[in-house]
Amino acid sequence: MGRYTATTIWERGTAVFVDQRYSRRHLLRFDGGTEVPASSSSQIVPLPMSDPVGVDPEEMFVASLSSCHLLWFL
Repeated sequence: MGRYTATTIWERGTAVFVDQRYSRRHLLRFDGGTEVPASSSSQIVPLPMSDPVGVDPEEMFVASLSSCHLLWFL
């Protein structure tokens, strides 16, 4: 079996943490070198704390299932 790794990188910057108005934008880095901008869903965490350009966990889950299904079929 192979070993899979992913790194999640989040930086608060100068935003105050206790008021919960900090950015949820982060970067996912995979062992093959691919980097994916990510964020919470703007349907759950309002703008500007979320970033609609980033892939959210719900989208990643659906894409994972879709990819697994495709690869099983192939």
